[in-house]
Amino acid sequence: MNLDGVNMITCGNGNCYVIRGKSGDMLIDTGTEDYRDEIETWLRYYNVKLIFLTHGHNDHIGNAAYFSKLLGADIVMSPLDIALSRHNLMHKAYPIGVRGKLLHAASQKLMGCKAESFAVNIFPEDGAAIGDEYGISCKAVKLDGHTKGSFGIMQGRDLYAGDALMNFITPTSSLMCESPKAAKETLYKIAALSPERIFFGHGKPIEAGSRAYRKLFDFQ
Repeated sequence: MNLDGVNMITCGNGNCYVIRGKSGDMLIDTGTEDYRDEIETWLRYYNVKLIFLTHGHNDHIGNAAYFSKLLGADIVMSPLDIALSRHNLMHKAYPIGVRGKLLHAASQKLMGCKAESFAVNIFPEDGAAIGDEYGISCKAVKLDGHTKGSFGIMQGRDLYAGDALMNFITPTSSLMCESPKAAKETLYKIAALSPERIFFGHGKPIEAGSRAYRKLFDFQ
């Protein structure tokens, strides 16, 4: 797969990304505290001015407070996930299929932890530009279902999907959902966007035309 222009930081089974701008960069998600040093080492190569949190689960927000303070970066996240970010178990998550049940069981310890609190500076809106002041040139996309406040980022034809889509073994819609109905509607929404490449919060990216991509959207 062609990964030109993609800045992907893999930490355990999760991914963070950096989108570069003309006068500042944006970090998408922050990983868990266990990988803080590794992520921080990578971030020395960038000029992060914004931190975009796709949703409020600890494996995506674990270093948000730390990196925001360290880098002087504003945090972008939906207001619908602020309470969830302080207590991951406050909303019931429904596992989808066998993989969902396995993921749900494996994630309970992490979700029971509490990440350091942080302030959210910017609330994204569906289709709104993010980071124009830094020349980042991308748009927020509401992708609810996994959580009520889940968002992704579109940069050109690339979609950074957070956990609205997952790639454990094969790409699927979210395997754990606050709303399975909303997650299914989000899958249709993503199909209509026709991204050229999809970058997941968990798993390897895929591109249009690949077998994995076709399988993900085989309802079309």
